[in-house]
Amino acid sequence: MTNCARIRIRIRGRIRVDACPGIRIRGGMTLLEILIAAAIIAIALIPILRSVQFGNKATVKINNYSEVAKLAQGLIEECKHIPFNRYRDNYKGLAKDKWETVNQNYYPKTYEGIDQFKKLLKSLELNAQLKLVKKDETIREIWIQVSATWKEGDGTTDNAPRELRLANAIRNPESD
Repeated sequence: MTNCARIRIRIRGRIRVDACPGIRIRGGMTLLEILIAAAIIAIALIPILRSVQFGNKATVKINNYSEVAKLAQGLIEECKHIPFNRYRDNYKGLAKDKWETVNQNYYPKTYEGIDQFKKLLKSLELNAQLKLVKKDETIREIWIQVSATWKEGDGTTDNAPRELRLANAIRNPESD
């Protein structure tokens, strides 16, 4: 420490103290202080940004799942409106309790929606199968099962494939 006298100077009602004559006191911040402040802010923001990123990924997953569920339900609903005689004619040789792929002509609107969604979610595999429950040669019920599998993201991650299964039975009112 130097032996210098403190000088008080009165400037417009304020008292200014200089440590030593000729040496000026700096009023700003040093680069070190700025870097420390930036590091503290960065450390505080990292968890917030990670939670936002996690929330975005969860939203995408939920949206994909709900879109696939909507398509599967739409497929089943379209198949419900096909007359039973068309099922009988197209699936004559189908054995009792055997699963067969559903004819794509039975769900044309949903098929277009599936193609549109496959452009966004390239790994989507959606399969629709049906099973006829017969008594003699009369169809009593038609079981339709839709299974879908896909991977989230762009396929470069090791995410486990997601899966959705949806099934419904259509009862023939003329069978009783």
